[in-house]
Amino acid sequence: MNMKKILFLISIVSLLFCISCRNESSTLGDEWVESDLKNVVTDTCTVKLSTVFLDSINTSNKNIAQIGYYSDNTWGKISASTYIEYSPATFTPNEKYTYRFDSLTISMKCNGDYLGDTLSKVKVHLHELTENLVLDTYTKYLYSNSTFSYNSEPFSTINIQPTPKGKKTLEYRLSDDLGKTWFNKILAKSDDFKNSDDFRHYFKGIAFVPDETSNKSIMGFGISDSSMCITLYYHEIGQESVEGTVKFVPTTPNFNKVKHDRSDTPLQAFSDNLTEIVSDKMSNLSYVQGLTGLYTKIEFPYLNNLLEAGKMVSIESAKLYLYPVKGSYGLNNPLPSSLALYQSNENNVTEDQITDLLGSSVQTGSLVTDEALHENTYYSFDITSFLQSNLGKVGYNIKNLQLVLPESKINTSYQSVIFGDMKNPQSNVKLSVLYKIYKTN
Repeated sequence: MNMKKILFLISIVSLLFCISCRNESSTLGDEWVESDLKNVVTDTCTVKLSTVFLDSINTSNKNIAQIGYYSDNTWGKISASTYIEYSPATFTPNEKYTYRFDSLTISMKCNGDYLGDTLSKVKVHLHELTENLVLDTYTKYLYSNSTFSYNSEPFSTINIQPTPKGKKTLEYRLSDDLGKTWFNKILAKSDDFKNSDDFRHYFKGIAFVPDETSNKSIMGFGISDSSMCITLYYHEIGQESVEGTVKFVPTTPNFNKVKHDRSDTPLQAFSDNLTEIVSDKMSNLSYVQGLTGLYTKIEFPYLNNLLEAGKMVSIESAKLYLYPVKGSYGLNNPLPSSLALYQSNENNVTEDQITDLLGSSVQTGSLVTDEALHENTYYSFDITSFLQSNLGKVGYNIKNLQLVLPESKINTSYQSVIFGDMKNPQSNVKLSVLYKIYKTN
């Protein structure tokens, strides 16, 4: 046999050997996947929702004024007031001229936040505070349930025509009597207007209190040197008449006060002794609202059942879908554009915020809106890392989730959303989990 034939036979044998190895390896791989390792996708994991009520929210010095009154069968009666202290601008009158008072006004700029009918006016009474705003001795905050006294009779009443979408600056005339009193003190170089501390002692601030008999909405306004500021207009009269202004700008402390009557609503069961209610006891609903102190608690009570599926189980990915209840939101109660998810312990103490898989950015809920049928509107969160760290935990080591408005809104807004639990016939929560099983039981 010549060398060419020998080499040809060696090539054929080698090729057959390689094919045989490849086929054997492939067969073993198939047997491994089928018998020892499986990927499973499920969306039937139990998700438990509860509503938690916080009786007080830190609302001090947030630069947002929420003012108005809103009432419906879902949220109850919400009265939103704002308390603000003021500081005067420096003004030294010229003794060579005479002065004439013109008017006293307040400027208010909508920040785009609202709850209720934006076409109706918001009637607000302005009361002079009879005590200064003082921060809590221990926490150094003011809260949604803080209380300070004011004169029972308002010195002015304004009817605000809100423009939340336009975010316009609105200006309303205040009491001429108050304006003239202030201006005369300024011209007399009264010590009451010498500096901010003296003015604070003389004029302790304003409580902006809504009229609860006529209002149908709550509006948000900025607190700055151009919004919620008071302007005194005057004329300086010499050889010519020149218009001038003295500004009184909002200062700290300031805060938002909330009164919430939950009677005859699904929320009426909340009390000092009962601050957490499972959705089963609330028509399969859970609630989130900022300044009223409501948030949704999320639990996964049977997560460890996945471990029974095999010798080893690992969660590869997990996506949580929360569906707002159809009909609970709309033009008067728009959905928050984003929500925040936090990790909490068994005592509902917040521990950390849920971030993306890389831990580099905070998740915002990824709101998807069904503009046509409103049936497939939902928020979604990737909770892979959270479930991975909780799989196998028991007792006090188990962590829960808190669903709230984002940090920028939770104590400055009345934005809200209602979710259905897994038993809700209209909108329900869903958890989609991809997990890997080694050696199926």
